[in-house]
Amino acid sequence: MKTWLTCLFCLTLIATPAFPADNEQTTSMQSTPEDFEEFSQVMQGRWISEIIWINDWPGFGERGDSVTGYVEYQISEGGKVIIGRYYAGPGSATDLIYYDVGKKQILEHQVSSGGNVWVNVIYKENGEWNYKITGSTGGGKAITGSAIRYISDQGQTHRWIGEMFIDGEELDPLRDSFRRIGD
Repeated sequence: MKTWLTCLFCLTLIATPAFPADNEQTTSMQSTPEDFEEFSQVMQGRWISEIIWINDWPGFGERGDSVTGYVEYQISEGGKVIIGRYYAGPGSATDLIYYDVGKKQILEHQVSSGGNVWVNVIYKENGEWNYKITGSTGGGKAITGSAIRYISDQGQTHRWIGEMFIDGEELDPLRDSFRRIGD
């Protein structure tokens, strides 16, 4: 019995490095510089959004409220970054999206006037742009989730569908829509 437990312990020590703590960050979440260039073109421009708040967001609105928003994404720094500015109801947010060559990932950092912070990994899978959502609320609670940006109407319409959690508690379904109104 003692030998069996010793073998199990040794096997556990050997196998542990094969499963790193960030094993969620699989190669399927990696992108290329060409993917980032494609994503930049998909996002570039001015957009009108229809949002249904999935949670009470301080500085923006209450769960279930429907608002119209405005967002503008511009490619900057010689094509190395997308800068976004977002307005919805009384709130606003600033977005910085870039390609991290070392991680081989498209990363999005967003900070809102309500104090919420998102750090998302964006990657293309099965022809759709996927988001691994992480962040924190202005009150310090963990935000997690996933979403897909469905693109239709020759790139003029985007639907952002997914699920989000705050400290593990599921929020209402994410179901935002965006319509391009200009470049």
